[in-house]
Amino acid sequence: MKYANVSVKFPRELDAEIERFLDETGIYTNKSEFVKEACRTHLQTLQNETAIAALRTEQLLARAEQRPISDDELHDRLDELGANVDSAEVEDAVERAREETSERLHDG
Repeated sequence: MKYANVSVKFPRELDAEIERFLDETGIYTNKSEFVKEACRTHLQTLQNETAIAALRTEQLLARAEQRPISDDELHDRLDELGANVDSAEVEDAVERAREETSERLHDG
């Protein structure tokens, strides 16, 4: 497997907390392994969130308007993203956003 080098700067307190965790548990052999697993886990969590899937769909459509792609490619990607979208959750999120916007407009 080929690897990419990524430079990450942590606040010293976070770095110390990670080091302490690694020393106390021995679960990971080094900080790189810990960070890779943290990224994998977080990415997997985000991939399964309805709001993120909806955002990715919006971004895909916006990019498709700027850079034409084939209908088949677009539909395949939309189907893939749609598998992670719960329409009831999207409707609830939209309704909450509308209510919050309305409250801000009326209170402001």
